[in-house]
Amino acid sequence: MKKFGVVTGIAAMAGAGALLIGGTLPSNAAVASSNSQAASTYAKRYFAVSDGPHASAYVPKTWKHQTLGAWQDKFSDAKHNQSVRFNTAYNANISTTQAMKRKIVALKHTRGLHIVSTSTASMKSTSGQGPLTVSTVVYTYRSGKTTRWVADRFIGVAGGKSAEVEIAVAGAPKDYKYLGAVLLNSSRSIQLSN
Repeated sequence: MKKFGVVTGIAAMAGAGALLIGGTLPSNAAVASSNSQAASTYAKRYFAVSDGPHASAYVPKTWKHQTLGAWQDKFSDAKHNQSVRFNTAYNANISTTQAMKRKIVALKHTRGLHIVSTSTASMKSTSGQGPLTVSTVVYTYRSGKTTRWVADRFIGVAGGKSAEVEIAVAGAPKDYKYLGAVLLNSSRSIQLSN
């Protein structure tokens, strides 16, 4: 049985947004380009509504919102079969690393599963949520005749290490750089109401 742990060094950059794919990282220019694109193609969206919005994040402005359940929301682009999913009340009783390891165990019997990378790192928040602890698992799997690419991230806000938030992006493997930028922007900008 293959053992998964926290990746350190260069792979830890994956947790900070530059996702490790097949041993290579997107160039700094690609990440910078995706960040500059954020101002024009991303918008602050509010979600997890009960008696008022519980959360917000910057996501692609044309993606459609869907409520999945209590504290669970999804924004998707049906044309390209890609999405970002939020769970803003994941599990504050476990660490982000434990949440990532549980996810890997839960994926064990997934058809065509390939774990691409795992990482735990610290990230700056652009929404005043303090330093973020992020643990990310990147994987591919088979859905029918196609391969899907997923990056699932567990986030501890305000300097904490508890897995308070889960953000996952999914789409075609060829779109991993764009999806990585969506995950980076969503992670940095996630804001929970007090």
